[in-house]
Amino acid sequence: MHLSLNWLEDYVKIPRGVSPEELAEKLTQHTVEVEKIEKQAQKFAGVIVGKILEINKHPNADRLQIARVDIGSEELIIVCGAPNIAVDQLVPVATVGAILPNGLAIKAADVRGQKSVGMLCAEDELGLGSSHEGILILDKAKVGQKFADYLKLDDIILEIDNKSLSNRADLFGYYGLAREVSAFLETDLKDLGISEIKLEANDKKADLEKLKVSVKDGKACPRYMALKISDIEVKDSNPKIQNRLIASGMRPINNIVDITNYVMLALGQPLHAFDGDLIKEIIVRPAKPGEKILCLDGEDRILNENNLVIADAKEPLAIAGIIGGEKSSISNTTKSLIIESANFDGFNIRQTSTKLGVRTESSTRFEKSLDPNLAEDGMKLAVKMILASCPKAQITSHLIDIKNFDEKAKTIKLSLTWLDNLLGMNIPKPKVLTILENLGFKVIKDEADELNIEIPSWRSVKDITIPEDIAEEIARINGYNNIPSLIPNTAMIAPILDSELIVERKIKDILAGANALTEVMNYSFVNEEDLKKANIISSNYLSLANPVSQQQTLLRQNLIIGLLNNVKLNQYQFDNIGLFEVGQVFFNIPGEFKKEAKGNERLPHQEKHVAIVLADKQADLLGRLKGKVENLIKILIGENTKIEFRPTEFNLGFASSVTAATIFINKQSAGIVALVDKSVNRNLGIKTNTAVAELDIPVLVKLLGASSNNYTEVPKYPPVVRDLAFVVDQKIMYNDLKTAIETFDPLISNVELFDVYSGKSLGDNKKNLAFHIIYRDLDKTLTAEEVDAVQAKLLETLETKFEAQIRNF
Repeated sequence: MHLSLNWLEDYVKIPRGVSPEELAEKLTQHTVEVEKIEKQAQKFAGVIVGKILEINKHPNADRLQIARVDIGSEELIIVCGAPNIAVDQLVPVATVGAILPNGLAIKAADVRGQKSVGMLCAEDELGLGSSHEGILILDKAKVGQKFADYLKLDDIILEIDNKSLSNRADLFGYYGLAREVSAFLETDLKDLGISEIKLEANDKKADLEKLKVSVKDGKACPRYMALKISDIEVKDSNPKIQNRLIASGMRPINNIVDITNYVMLALGQPLHAFDGDLIKEIIVRPAKPGEKILCLDGEDRILNENNLVIADAKEPLAIAGIIGGEKSSISNTTKSLIIESANFDGFNIRQTSTKLGVRTESSTRFEKSLDPNLAEDGMKLAVKMILASCPKAQITSHLIDIKNFDEKAKTIKLSLTWLDNLLGMNIPKPKVLTILENLGFKVIKDEADELNIEIPSWRSVKDITIPEDIAEEIARINGYNNIPSLIPNTAMIAPILDSELIVERKIKDILAGANALTEVMNYSFVNEEDLKKANIISSNYLSLANPVSQQQTLLRQNLIIGLLNNVKLNQYQFDNIGLFEVGQVFFNIPGEFKKEAKGNERLPHQEKHVAIVLADKQADLLGRLKGKVENLIKILIGENTKIEFRPTEFNLGFASSVTAATIFINKQSAGIVALVDKSVNRNLGIKTNTAVAELDIPVLVKLLGASSNNYTEVPKYPPVVRDLAFVVDQKIMYNDLKTAIETFDPLISNVELFDVYSGKSLGDNKKNLAFHIIYRDLDKTLTAEEVDAVQAKLLETLETKFEAQIRNF
């Protein structure tokens, strides 16, 4: 947005001591960012008024002419293709080195063998209009005069960014910015001078024309005002209005269109003028699907039911709040007009503007949610200016004013003590009251520590809604730089450690590091078909009310199904697959209370698990997986952790009881490990052997917390290691035999299984279990005789209990 200081001073007096640079800095500090300061005359640096002395045909081009031009200090030879130049004309001449407003840099050039120094300028090249039909011809100019002086350009322009930070609807007009300047400079804001404007005919005749207006969508159009003015004269605007528009980056067109643009820039309220003789009825309605309109920019646009239009009984006349239609536009023959001042829903305008790919000054303002009360101010200022521009014009209709909004003012209570605590400083109460008054707020109740504040309508739509918003207004006008920079006097409290999260991270590090596994993350959903393939009953699974797809209808109760599907997807790219996942599982039992629910509704119970899958065609897959589980547990909890794999007591479904075991850690059940049944692999489309393990993380957290990290002294006396191989029945479990050995005598400090064998040489239904048995006495060195005595009794006990025989063949 371009801000003309000359225009701004129509509404607020800027003290003499405040330079444009200082004003720009204060605007940036208090209200909106000023991106650039530009003297208006700089746009035409190097453009001089010249007089054409002589014109000759170009010898090598039929459409080109060679002009000799006097610019006062010298005469220039310029090649020109414009058809309208003549001797003695005064024209704008861009000299070598000038950069025109359209970005064209002027250089000396050779044109068809003729040297040309400079350029004669058309209207569009100077940014003064869109015409390129010929060179701009000047009146009452002096040869050698700077073109900026000819235009009387003495303004300074501030380029404002009201989008990235502030984005305030009330700052898209000069008067809104003037209000801000008056607040932080503490100077008076001038009155608009429109309060006395009457929106009615001078002679209240009974035969005044009645405009027929209806609004079909009150939400999309909270307010619609219309008034007919007759006996107008379409002509050029007066120089002041034209200069103000040019300074603000807009092109003058004619007095009526210029007035609507002037009001929009002055107040931030877009207007639209229709040719009054072409319209019999106005209907504000949603467009019909496929409806078309030829817009003022010459583009045909196809509309849909989400677009709001201004229409007559037959067709759309304008796209509401965005762009007018060609059919009802103001032309040189227009004798009467209907002026529209309305308010439209910001969301609808933004949606329509984006969908149609058309963004205008009008839509930019409406999409910020303008104040509906602003429509009346816009109408009054427009009527005042039209009647001044067209002395014979008169109002010839009753005012139409259709309201669909709440006119009640909003109020907010503000505690001054709370304000001081929030800002970290004390702003005296008189200062607070002055700031609020200058910004248009009204204090309707003033108590010792509390103010009841009425929000001005231009800030109440979506801007000021809570006490913090008012605190921000006070702070920014008082100056953010005035807030003292103090180190907060706050006690530093160490954050509460999440033990489960810490264990989870350690697990991931161990499995991805020492165990060389790859982490995966699956959805928390499974489907009945996959559970059926894995021989798992799904009746107790929680079903989703609104599943993402038919393949994700249930909440999972284990991580294994997801990992097996990962194996299926990756088996053709890798021969050996090792994956793990850490994630939530969900059970159909009551969990924690749902805080936002009424009554005793509970969330389902959920907990974190870690699962591992190995897949390859090598032997002893289950043994290798058990090794990785042991490695994880010992690194996580401690080397002395007791780990047992006992026969599982429940049906896993996807594995038989022979190839599945429950994992016990320090005698506490913590998970399962199993070789997946080949039939399940086939059902799931897996071509290789798979083994899976799943551990309960809350159990691991509990075990880790209970484990002792106390220092254990290294034994002074050496151990005695004996290797014994026992032949037992196949039904004898390894853990039972190992436990019997470990608990037989205090001198037995550790037992390790190092070999399992079964074959014909052992006999039917027999197997060999070989153990390292470690004997140690912490107080002395054991003798062979002492170890032999303990071992002899051990063999007798094992033979009696398990029919275990020492293998000596």
